[in-house]
Amino acid sequence: MNPAAAARQHAIDEIREADQNFSIMSEKQGMAKAFTTYASDDVIKLNDGAAPTVGFDSLRAQMSRLPANGPVLTWQVLKADAAQSGELGYTFGQWMLTQKDGSAKRSVRYGVYMTVWKRQRNGEWRFVLDGGNATPEPK
Repeated sequence: MNPAAAARQHAIDEIREADQNFSIMSEKQGMAKAFTTYASDDVIKLNDGAAPTVGFDSLRAQMSRLPANGPVLTWQVLKADAAQSGELGYTFGQWMLTQKDGSAKRSVRYGVYMTVWKRQRNGEWRFVLDGGNATPEPK
């Protein structure tokens, strides 16, 4: 593999790992912690059926309104890619949102997402754009 292709593949692997760690944090520590940890300062979060959330402070405010024992969001990367420069990339995959109602009955919703990742000055990957929509249960 030539050096440019190897560098691009390394970026793809890093983006995939960042996305997977983002999902693990969401499951174990909650959506608010995960989204505010992995978001860039200039983040845009697309909201299914609502206006987008623009900027880190707006995202933090949105996430702070989530209940402490609220829904659990997890996802699985199906595809990741990166620019030749290794500075920008995306992930695409399927998500699952599990909720309990007042009687502890569990409900599950499914969907797809896409996240655009940008390498930060310190070398870490943060998402700059995230969005998704609900779908029927995957087969």
